Order: sequence, then C-alpha cells, then structure tokens
Amino acid sequence: MATGSDAKKISSTRMVLMFTMISLIPFSIPTMVLMGAGMLPTLVAALTDRSPARYAWICVGGLNFAGLSPAVLKLWFGHHEITYAIHQVTDFRTLLLAYLAAGAGWMLYFGAPPVVLGIMMATTKRRSAALEAQMQKLEEEWGTEVATRGPDGDDEEDL
Repeated sequence: MATGSDAKKISSTRMVLMFTMISLIPFSIPTMVLMGAGMLPTLVAALTDRSPARYAWICVGGLNFAGLSPAVLKLWFGHHEITYAIHQVTDFRTLLLAYLAAGAGWMLYFGAPPVVLGIMMATTKRRSAALEAQMQKLEEEWGTEVATRGPDGDDEEDL
C-alpha cells in the first residue's frame, strides 16, 4: 500500500512526464503530418481486418513503414519543419514508395498462406510416401499381420 508521500512522488513524476510529452508536441507535428499521410494503407488495413489474429495490419504496416522510413529519416536528420514535411507528402516518389511497400505487404498477407500450404502438403506427401515404404518393408520382413487391423480400428488380438 502506498503512503501519502509515495503517491505524491508518483503523481509529480507523472506530471513531469506529461509536461515533457506536451512540450514535445510542436516538435513532432512535421513527423505526424508525414506519417499520417504515408501510413494511410496501414490505417485501412487495421480498420478492415476482422480476423482474430489481425495479421493484415502487421504485414501492411511493417512494409508501409519500411517504405516511408527514408522520407522520415530525411525529415528528422534534414529539415524538421512543417513546410518540408508538406513538401515530402506532396512528392510523388515519397508516397509512391510508401504505398508500393504497403501493396507488397498486402501481397505478402494474401500470398504467404497458399505458399506455406503448398510446402506443407508437399512435405506431408513425402513423409507419407516414406512411411508407406517403411510399412511395406516391415510387411516383407514380418508378414502381412503387422498391418492387419480389426473392424473397429484396433488390433485383432489384445496382448
């Protein structure tokens, strides 16, 4: 249980943190403008994805951010001003790169499951063929009784 001084210390720390965050807002506006315009495909993916795992916005958002990151880094380490951010947003190449990367994220989201399914099916077929070959080898060595099952799926004899 917190005493009065601990509660006062926590609230003063929280106040300092909030004051710091509020004072940084004017410095983050150019970044927010660029990220707001460039990350629109991620917002769409987050709003339209109804699956329980919500992988669409992760695929789209990760690649969308990767496509936008050169412009964000240019903004941060160049001219971090609102006019430069608007210039970046109106630059065709900046948004083209960000949106093409988001499109690649959509392709990854829709394309990866069939590829994985195909690989898993091929692996399963190969494993099944290996087990069938092993079963035939055992039948040749031990006789057909090795593979005999009763009508209910259990062995005919209980040992």
